[in-house]
Amino acid sequence: MNNDIILKAENLFFSYDDENSHSLNGLSLEIKRGQKVAFMGSNGSGKSTFFLCCNGIHRPSSGTLYFNGEPVTYDKKGLLKLRSKIGIVFQDPDNQLFSASVYQEISFGILNLGVSEEDAKKEVEEVIEHLEITPFRHKPTHSLSGGQKKQVSIADILVMHPDIIILDEPAAALDPKHTTMVNQIVNRLTEAGITVLMATHDVNYAYEWADEIMLFHQGKVLMHGTPADVFSNKAVLAQTNLEAPAVLELFDSLCMKGILKPALPVPKNLQTLEKYIADVNINTTHYGGISPVNMKTKKAILAVSFGTSHDDTRKVTIDAIEDSMRQAFPEYPVYRAWTSKMIIRKLKNRDNLIIPTVKEAMEQMMSDGITDVLVQPTHVINGIENDLMKEDALTYRDSFHSISFGDPLLTTEDDSHKVIAAIADEFSHITEEQALVFMGHGTTHFANSIYAALDYTFKDKGYPNFFLGTVEAYPSMESLKKMLKAYQPKEVVLAPFMIVAGDHAKNDMAGDDPESWYSQFKDEGYEVKAVLKGLGEYEGIRRLFIDHIRAVDR
Repeated sequence: MNNDIILKAENLFFSYDDENSHSLNGLSLEIKRGQKVAFMGSNGSGKSTFFLCCNGIHRPSSGTLYFNGEPVTYDKKGLLKLRSKIGIVFQDPDNQLFSASVYQEISFGILNLGVSEEDAKKEVEEVIEHLEITPFRHKPTHSLSGGQKKQVSIADILVMHPDIIILDEPAAALDPKHTTMVNQIVNRLTEAGITVLMATHDVNYAYEWADEIMLFHQGKVLMHGTPADVFSNKAVLAQTNLEAPAVLELFDSLCMKGILKPALPVPKNLQTLEKYIADVNINTTHYGGISPVNMKTKKAILAVSFGTSHDDTRKVTIDAIEDSMRQAFPEYPVYRAWTSKMIIRKLKNRDNLIIPTVKEAMEQMMSDGITDVLVQPTHVINGIENDLMKEDALTYRDSFHSISFGDPLLTTEDDSHKVIAAIADEFSHITEEQALVFMGHGTTHFANSIYAALDYTFKDKGYPNFFLGTVEAYPSMESLKKMLKAYQPKEVVLAPFMIVAGDHAKNDMAGDDPESWYSQFKDEGYEVKAVLKGLGEYEGIRRLFIDHIRAVDR
């Protein structure tokens, strides 16, 4: 047998009911040494049964299991050898833990291997420190939380220095915080070169984590291969009731729309996809028909916002952003333009207030002798509004020496990190018992994927109780309900992920209508409060817009 193959199944059969049906039905597979392998498939497909055969708890009725090139024997000596090198962490840790204290539990297995008490103590202390078990090392195992029990279950196996660790649904029944913790432990195992086999239903995690996917169906391997190969096969996914990972679906959609090139390496996670989107080549400076060689240049900033009919939020958001621009660039006049013609008409009819469109603002700057325009949108993403704004501005390309476009709020990976830092600063009082849920607008534009990427980045940056959904796209309210059900907060704090806290914030988010987010989360049984504070009120957000202007002010 190939020395790279650590585990091999050859035509395994196993039945729980006198051969009337087979949980393993001629199963054959090979596992390479040091691999991270995700076992996936619908319930009853044979994953757990195979794991129990690997550890000797079940004995196949026929076929052969090989470990390190040798057939597994099921006598006392063979089972002891097998279980010392292949450890299994059960889905329910209560099926595994039985000692009075954590320390005794971790010590039990290694002492049974005949290791001296002195050496065993040393090994146990190392694994307790490695898996951060010290704070509860002397507690009774029955008093531990679900996440702590998983830690101890893994320590039980790790202390014996196995070649293979099998994890059966390691994140089952865990909240997001403890799921992250267990995933970090799994990453340490794989970095140490241990072969890790994991059963999971989480396609997004399996896609990013695994080297290989084993897709089970009716006691056999339906398909195996790289995550990209397996999850790209929609026919086999349909047979096993699995969906494609979100990052693959988004990548495929962007390629079909011509936004990204299919020749790009298939992204392993949303962060990589976000980088692809950020790297889409968009010229920021466009030179026109006026040459400044024999004339004095005159530069101005055009602040472009969607707009709002709510005076209270306009003063503390759009007005505040424009005031920040004037303070940062006192040598440049700052002009205003809004893109919502409906709001512009409403303010004219209601308040006799005239707000220029982008084209009207460009006309005014041309009349005022401006030669170079720095256009800074206050839009959140590079969406439809931003595209239309650029089209309108560039119709005046020949009337100016240059027109430069600053980025919307969320354009690069660095933008995401700075936005998260600004949010964390504004909501530093949020506790672990609270879920901070942001409402974004959402769009059919491909840039909507930024919302899902940012929600992922919240968790990646250590904010598991920060969530981002949208009114009109993905992540949807239904997605948020699932995520909050898993997190189980005592209170939900709602806040708009929009520059202004206008109609969407006051009505769709915080209103009394049964369909509002406030009412829907109330109906789910949460205590709910709403913070009507637009992103434009955050100092860190205003500072980021200033950075975007500086990036194009050459």
